[in-house]
Amino acid sequence: MKLGAKFSLFNALSRIAILLLLVGVLPPVMSRLALLSTDQRLQQKKEKVLRIIRRTGISTFIEGEQSSYGSYNLLKEEFISLEEIPPGPKIDVIEDSKRAVEDEIVEYRVLSYSFVQDGQPYLLEIGRSTGSIGETEKNFRRYAFYILLVAIGLTTLADLAFFRYLLEPLNTIIRKRLKNVHNPASFTFDPIPTSTTDFRYLDESLREMMTTIQESFTKERKFIADASHELLTPLTALQYRFDNMLADESLSDENLLRVVESQRTVHRLRTIIKSLLMISKIENDQFPRTETVSLAQLVAEVAEELQDRLQVHNLTLHQQVSPDFAVVNCNRGLLFTLLFNLVSNAIKYNRPEGQIHVLGHPAGAGYVLEIRDTGLGISKEQLPRLFDRFDKGAAADTDSYGLGLSIVRTIAELHHIRLEVNSIMGLGTSFLLTFPPVQVALV
Repeated sequence: MKLGAKFSLFNALSRIAILLLLVGVLPPVMSRLALLSTDQRLQQKKEKVLRIIRRTGISTFIEGEQSSYGSYNLLKEEFISLEEIPPGPKIDVIEDSKRAVEDEIVEYRVLSYSFVQDGQPYLLEIGRSTGSIGETEKNFRRYAFYILLVAIGLTTLADLAFFRYLLEPLNTIIRKRLKNVHNPASFTFDPIPTSTTDFRYLDESLREMMTTIQESFTKERKFIADASHELLTPLTALQYRFDNMLADESLSDENLLRVVESQRTVHRLRTIIKSLLMISKIENDQFPRTETVSLAQLVAEVAEELQDRLQVHNLTLHQQVSPDFAVVNCNRGLLFTLLFNLVSNAIKYNRPEGQIHVLGHPAGAGYVLEIRDTGLGISKEQLPRLFDRFDKGAAADTDSYGLGLSIVRTIAELHHIRLEVNSIMGLGTSFLLTFPPVQVALV
């Protein structure tokens, strides 16, 4: 999972946990807030009534011979009462109480307050029904829940935007420095713009490391190319001398046999050097890739080139590249070498009267070409080092140089072709070449 996705998942889970916690805590908190709001409102009404009494006297509420005053609003949600009481301790409380109103018992939150006016003690009671308090509480809960959801949504979007902005340099480093770099030559050394110290340090470290690797690769490739080129000259001279020696009629049969063996050794060396020189040139990107090649036609040419060897080993080659397609921006000679080496291996390690299948078919947006044989197969231990140079494997014959599959891999990497191998001992081997969409044009 990507780092940004992990951050987003963590934030989402943390916010869900907070939401669940608040859902559990919110009801009692809202109840308490509604109760405090009601008590505060009752206190405000008490102060308002007392100010009226101080200004206009108790007669505003109690007139003549009356000893009490009471008033309920239309829906019985609130009431106020004022009555004379005998002298006693001061009363100043707010509590829940039930009152009978027109043959109906209603629960109220009641403020009771005693005071003295004109030498007479009075008891003031102001009440509000708990039903209306419950409505206030529901409104508190609803608005708080909406605000909470909006806050979570906004903060989540803000976090996603910030994480995307924060991690953009890292994504750029992965994309430019790691993901699309198939060899040191394709590495770009332009600094990645970032204000994050860690990302800047990572980018600098990768550039320094790749500089060292690129220098090592350059020296190695230059050495292989120079050594291969220089060794071909004396080997050509040796080959010329051996040819002249073979023309000497006075040469004994024993010496003739030695010369022939020496020629074979020189031929082996020339083949190995030419293979190494080809690998070096491919790795140094010295082959142009400007051609468009029909893969069906290329397979037919390889089959025709190897027809004599197929007949010698009594093998059958089946071709089915359908539909035909063209590989663009490629080198025809290198692709021919790639297929030639794979089919040659299928011939070399096949069983008598065996079969070879070359099958092509679309796969998603790309194309897959399979070279399958009914040969000896490759052991699981050998598969991981199958494409290593000079690794001929346990089943390789004495004429193998261990460079054919290394050339195949190098050509495939140059053309961005994914190479896979599947093999079962005793049943055969299958090589899969997957051509990327950008290089495939169906015909």
